[in-house]
Amino acid sequence: MVFNASKYFEFIFLFAAIGFLMIYVLSNSNKTLATIESSANSSKSDIFGIRKIYETKPGGFEWYMNMEDPKENRRLYNYDKIKENGDNSYNIGGRSRLSVYSEDGIGNNEGKMDTYDFSKLREKGYWHKSTDWKNVEITGEYHYRRGDGPGITHFVRSEDHSSLHDGCGGSSYKNKIYFDGTSNFNKEQAHPTSWEMPHIEHNYGDLKNHWFRFKAIIYNLPKGNVNLENWLDPYSNNSWIRIGQLTDNGGWGEDGDICGGTPDEKITWGSPSVTFRWDDLLVYFRNLSIREIEPLL
Repeated sequence: MVFNASKYFEFIFLFAAIGFLMIYVLSNSNKTLATIESSANSSKSDIFGIRKIYETKPGGFEWYMNMEDPKENRRLYNYDKIKENGDNSYNIGGRSRLSVYSEDGIGNNEGKMDTYDFSKLREKGYWHKSTDWKNVEITGEYHYRRGDGPGITHFVRSEDHSSLHDGCGGSSYKNKIYFDGTSNFNKEQAHPTSWEMPHIEHNYGDLKNHWFRFKAIIYNLPKGNVNLENWLDPYSNNSWIRIGQLTDNGGWGEDGDICGGTPDEKITWGSPSVTFRWDDLLVYFRNLSIREIEPLL
């Protein structure tokens, strides 16, 4: 048998070419898979890289703090004393009522809504417009500096948080995180009376010596009940844990009849603003956000 060198080298060349092609395809498919995986992961995080608990509602409104100049964002108000710290965070002195307008909340007729009757608001579904904040995930990143105030509150569903209109405009759910290792839920039907649930302990200490993240989640359930959740990321590394959950299915509060509703009226309507609040505390904060969410019902 005569050895054909040219055919032998042709075979070797063809085999090498096929091998190179396979390596190229596999390499690029791995890159594609990595890109897909990265894309999937990024959809689970907000623009600050903070993990979302619930997905954003399709077409839903999102607000993110302008970390370069918070005052530049016209949706943020009640920020008169806001100051930048040396670590790309901010503080607002010892008392915060930082509020954020909903999609169409700017220019709402605050204190002069069409109705303050809870039975009508229950049917209507909002204070100002149908785009009011209602089902929301409210996120903040915080560092305690000093002070004796109890903690931080995220609250929603309040139109005018004062005693005007017999306090009816101050209706709200308040999700709270304290610096003593607890959190809880409050409900105001007529401001300033607050119906407070017992504190719930978590396992992460007093939260005073490092940055942490807190989420308040509020959304309506199909039968007119309201779900409240508190989530904590104790070391700001996206290790989120739910530290409290409560369903308002009635029997909570006795002031709703002051405002034309049932005594235990559930606050199912949206509001033109959401508020980040604390008192008698110096707290550094950053990466605040609010998103309309699509709860898994």
